[in-house]
Parts: sequence; structure tokens; C-alpha cells
Amino acid sequence: MLKKGEYLIRQGNVPTHVCFLTQGIMRGVFSDVNGKEITDCLVFRCGSPAMPASDINQPAPIDVQALTECEIVRIAVPEVNRMLRVYPALSELYRQLIVESSKTHWELKIAIYQYTAMERYLWFQQAYPGLSDKISNKYIASFLNMTPVTLSRLKQELKRQGGA
Repeated sequence: MLKKGEYLIRQGNVPTHVCFLTQGIMRGVFSDVNGKEITDCLVFRCGSPAMPASDINQPAPIDVQALTECEIVRIAVPEVNRMLRVYPALSELYRQLIVESSKTHWELKIAIYQYTAMERYLWFQQAYPGLSDKISNKYIASFLNMTPVTLSRLKQELKRQGGA
């Protein structure tokens, strides 16, 4: 069990366990050159990996933080490595999880660089259903590369239009 605000892993530390979310919402986060926090990813679906990177044997490139109270399932890294060697089906599942993670990160990158602020927020509502009511605007705005003020204005505009 992780409490809201608690870190699962900190940047630079090598993971000791592979973790899967069973309940709650987590984020991957790092700081830019000015010390501003950037929310890199959000994990909210039961069974999703709550990991800082796809290479479980390397130091974490980001922090992983609980945005709500979270429950996770943990498997020790040496045991995961052993099972990946022994069970081909598990290796295929690992490959599929990496592909899905890459796809999700590319969708975010495209949204950030090719969509207007309103389009990014509408994309977020579709890709991350219900999260806008469960986590702070600060984290959503950071994730969508906009200020919390901009996000608040977008939400107000959607309410005026009857779409939020």
C-alpha cells in the first residue's frame, strides 16, 4: 500500500521489484533544468506496470509517485529475470507491455506537439477517462504541457459549451 504523495521509486535508484498497479493513480515525474516538475506518464488501470522504464535492470530515469492511495503487486527483479528466461510466454507479455508503453508515450508526444491546448485536454479526457475528477489540475496541466490556469480556462469553456 502506498499513501498519496509517497514515492514507489526515486530517479537514479535501481528497481528491486517489478510493480503492477491494482488500485489508485500513479505518475512518472522528473524535473526540467529549472527544477519544474514534469508529469511524464499516468498509471491508473488495474494491472498496468508501475515502473520507471522498460529496462528493469537499470537506474530509474524518473520518479514514480502515488497521486492517490495505491495498491500494488510486487515481484522481485531476480525472480522476474528468472521467469523471463524460463517462460517464453512471459517474455512475449513483457514485449507486448513495452510496445504498449511506447505507443502510449508516442500518442502523448503527438498530442503535445500537434494539438491545440483544447484538443490536448479533449484527448486526455478520452484517453484517461475520469482522471480529471480524481487528480489535481496541476498534474494534468503538467502532463499536457500547459499551465494550470490554461487548463482551468479550458474546463470553464467546456462547461459553458455544455461539454464537460
